[in-house]
Amino acid sequence: MPSLSDDPTRHVVIDRRPGRYIAFPDVIRTGKESLVVAYNEADKHVRPTSRVLVVKTSRDNGKTWSEPIYLDSPTSHCPRLYMASDNELIISDSSRIFHRSLNNGRSWIPFPTTGLTHDMHDRIMSLDNNVLLTTGHRHLGSEEHPAIRQPPTQQMIFRSKDHGLNWATHSILAEHRNLVLCEASMTRLPNGCILALMRENSFVFEPMYCSISTDNGASWSAPVDTPLMGHRPTMGLLPDGRLLVTYRNVGPDWGTSAWSGTVNELMSGFRVHGLAADLNNPTFTQDGMRIHNTPGSESVVRYALRPMTDPRTATATLEAEVRVDTADTNGCGIRFGTWWRLTPGNITPDAKESFSTPLPTGQFNRIRFHYADGVVTLHVNDTKAAAISVDPDHAETRPIMFGAPYPFEDNGVDCIWRRVNLNIMEPAYERKYTWHWKAENGLPDHWVRDHVLELRNDRHAAAPDFGYSGWTRLKDGTFFCAYHHGGGTKAEYEPLHSSHIAGTWFTLDDFTTD
Repeated sequence: MPSLSDDPTRHVVIDRRPGRYIAFPDVIRTGKESLVVAYNEADKHVRPTSRVLVVKTSRDNGKTWSEPIYLDSPTSHCPRLYMASDNELIISDSSRIFHRSLNNGRSWIPFPTTGLTHDMHDRIMSLDNNVLLTTGHRHLGSEEHPAIRQPPTQQMIFRSKDHGLNWATHSILAEHRNLVLCEASMTRLPNGCILALMRENSFVFEPMYCSISTDNGASWSAPVDTPLMGHRPTMGLLPDGRLLVTYRNVGPDWGTSAWSGTVNELMSGFRVHGLAADLNNPTFTQDGMRIHNTPGSESVVRYALRPMTDPRTATATLEAEVRVDTADTNGCGIRFGTWWRLTPGNITPDAKESFSTPLPTGQFNRIRFHYADGVVTLHVNDTKAAAISVDPDHAETRPIMFGAPYPFEDNGVDCIWRRVNLNIMEPAYERKYTWHWKAENGLPDHWVRDHVLELRNDRHAAAPDFGYSGWTRLKDGTFFCAYHHGGGTKAEYEPLHSSHIAGTWFTLDDFTTD
């Protein structure tokens, strides 16, 4: 995967102060070399005692930044920037208090808005006839739904006819039982359609989903899964018609990432994501893909395959050919209904730790799982070995993975994988998914490695502490992305209490691999 993470010349600290949780930025270019960034300052991530809106400006493409400007918005959350005209800049905000600047961000005038009933707003979009659109989401009720471990969400489109003072609900973009679709980012395509890209928040390695409107946001197509796993995407259109997206990467290897491509490529469906922090692991031998990692988190290897979206009606089959030569207690694993730990001589499900199935040693074993109606059946070398029951309406049943079991990372292992095949039928979503991999194909996550640009890795930070971003195109055609970053490897890092605003310069050439 192309990465800028370790190149200090590409990064700048915009705002970092001890004891402050500084996060959720957006950025926009207002002049030839003028940038404005808006973000939040608080004392912690969860239920902060205070949270305020902060603005900084740069006159040299982000190399240096002004002192912070504090705006009168004590409940600000996740501000977005919108250039209303050549001399008017607007900050939209979940607080419902917007701010207007007529001097490139040096001073701001607050104005209240009405009608925005949902939060986490997208950047404002201008349509014809002075009509504005934005979108936000909210949870419906307070009862947690076990298939998503939270109340369901509703993503709503809002429309304003008076320059953003008053808003009315326009349409429901997304509302699905087993998909937590939220934090949408919208882009107007050259053909006039509106494309929306949404975070999926079940935390089972579902990808982001996208929908299209052909009638200015009044109605939307059914959501389509994308190749990207992420939160809070910021999507825009490039001069050549391609899309650019920055987002919090929540595949197995976390960080702030960027992707660029066509609409068809974005709607091309799920892709396998992986974690392989050590460049020397895995390796490929004449026998297959060898994973040889030591205990701890520095050489862990795991791959997130397509999860089941609704196990109440889905059926799935996973087949693998693997040899386990050595393994610590936690072994290597396959996630299918639950984690199955593979060690020399045994395969044991986490759901029933007292129960294990013999696994012949010193040879490759054919392992096949089948799921239907809440039952996982295991076959070893074409012989039925076990059947266990799992909850067909719970999030824990949905993920499908192989490699080091998560979170059991203290597991030194030496194993070789020859092939993995996955087939899922999803009647509730009219979707059939098939994935066939063998060691001759190379790394299982090669598509992501070839197409996603890692701006900044943060695999050791807590998920909320990094990756909300905004980007803008500079006058020379390059890009600047502002995002919050935890820095999980730093001694001063404290989960959910530490984050700062950083920026990264990048170009389209950075997406190419050597």
